[in-house]
Amino acid sequence: MIRPWPLVASEPVVDLGLFRVTRDRARSPRTDRPRDFYVVHMADWLMVVPLTADGKLVLIRQYRHGTREAGLEVPGGLHDRPGERPEEGAARELAEETGHGGGELALLGTLRPQPALLANRAWIYLARGLSARSAPAPDAGEDLEVVLVDPREVPARIAAGEIANAMSVAALALAGFVRGCE
Repeated sequence: MIRPWPLVASEPVVDLGLFRVTRDRARSPRTDRPRDFYVVHMADWLMVVPLTADGKLVLIRQYRHGTREAGLEVPGGLHDRPGERPEEGAARELAEETGHGGGELALLGTLRPQPALLANRAWIYLARGLSARSAPAPDAGEDLEVVLVDPREVPARIAAGEIANAMSVAALALAGFVRGCE
């Protein structure tokens, strides 16, 4: 049986505003030896799989600095506003990035994006019955465009590498748009 590793010590390594890193010393319950782990702490993520009233999937093509390329993703952002519930933040991010709103929002689930390094989670919502209500209003650090897609195209777009963001693929799978999850 896998048992938790008791935390012996935790010390800050760096705080970069968006995220901070700690060096956590934990003791193995199997070997009784301590070991250091580096953990990235940041706000939870909010992700939305949005569908228009006529059944189109609303994606964004966004430039990402880590890979230095643009790709198709589900809209979303950080859950970093005090007092804002996750579903409120998800609706806000959807409106900011796509200009779409209305309809119904339902939680599909929460996932741990990379539990070996990241301490946060991703809240994934399905939004149905949306309509375009305004122009997108991306943050100053975002460059994106709205792309309407037939949901039946999702597996082919993943296979072609057009949708390559792993968390977007996971969100689309939770919504049933990836082969084997229908």
